[in-house]
Amino acid sequence: DPAVLEAQTRRLMHDPRASELSESFATQWLRLDQLMTAKPDPKLFKGFYSGPQGKVTLHGSMLVEALLLFETVLIEDRSILDLLSADYTWLNARLAKLYDIDVAELAGKTGNSNVLIDAKQNSQWLRVPLKDKRRGGYMTMGGPLTVTSLPLRTSPVKRGAWLLETLFNRPPQEPKVAFALKDEPQSQTTPQTVRERFEQHRDKPACFSCHVRLDPPGFALERFDAIGAWRDKDGSQPVDARAEWHGTAFDGPAEYKVLLARHPHEFTRGFIEHLL
Repeated sequence: DPAVLEAQTRRLMHDPRASELSESFATQWLRLDQLMTAKPDPKLFKGFYSGPQGKVTLHGSMLVEALLLFETVLIEDRSILDLLSADYTWLNARLAKLYDIDVAELAGKTGNSNVLIDAKQNSQWLRVPLKDKRRGGYMTMGGPLTVTSLPLRTSPVKRGAWLLETLFNRPPQEPKVAFALKDEPQSQTTPQTVRERFEQHRDKPACFSCHVRLDPPGFALERFDAIGAWRDKDGSQPVDARAEWHGTAFDGPAEYKVLLARHPHEFTRGFIEHLL
C-alpha cells in the first residue's frame, strides 16, 4: 500500500538511528573522518582554540555543522542541491563567531524547530538563514575548508582536488611532477600570496594540464583562511579569488556557486555515484 509505505518511510527517517547515514556515509564522503587530525597553527589561527591551554577546539563543532546539514536535507526531503549551496546552516556560538554571523536574535527562540539543544555539550545549535552565497553548502563550511588546508596556510590544490573528487566524483589525475611549495626566503621584502607562489609553478608545461582543472575551485575558496574564516588579505596582500569555470570568469565563492548552479547535473551525478 503506497500510503503505508510512505508513512513507514517517514517514521524511519525520524528515528534517531537514521542519523547513521550522515555519520557513516557523509563523514567518509566529505573526508571529515580526517578532520580530527587537522592541527591549525595555534599562533596563526587562535579562533580555532579556546578554553584552558587551548584544549577546546572547533573540530567537533565543524563536524556537527556538516552532519546537521545532511540530516536536514534527508529528513525534510529537501533538494540535494542544498548540499552544494544552501541558504541556511546550523551554528553554535563558537562557529557563529568564526563566521562573523550575529545569532543573538535567534538564540532566544527556543520554542521552534530552528533551535536544537545539545545537552551533552550544554550548547544551542541554531538554524541560521544566510544572507548571501559566500556561505552555504559544504564547499564553504569550516570543516571541509580545514581538512583541505595545511597547519600554516591554505592549499588551493588540496581544495581544488577535494571539490573535483568529492562533489563531482571526477578526481584529477596523479601529478606528473612532484612539487612542494617552499617557504619564502627571509630577505624577501614583499611576501607573495599563496596564489602567486602556485602560479609560478603552474606555468610549467608538465604542470599546467592538471592545474587548469584544479586551480579555479581552489582559487575561488582562497577567500577563506585555513580554518574557514573569511578574509580579504593573504598576509599583507589582497586575496585574488578570480578564475574561469567552463570558459566563464568569476570572482570569489559566491560567483563560483552561481556558475555551478547552471550545471547541477555535474554535482547530482557525482553525489549519486558516491552514494551508490
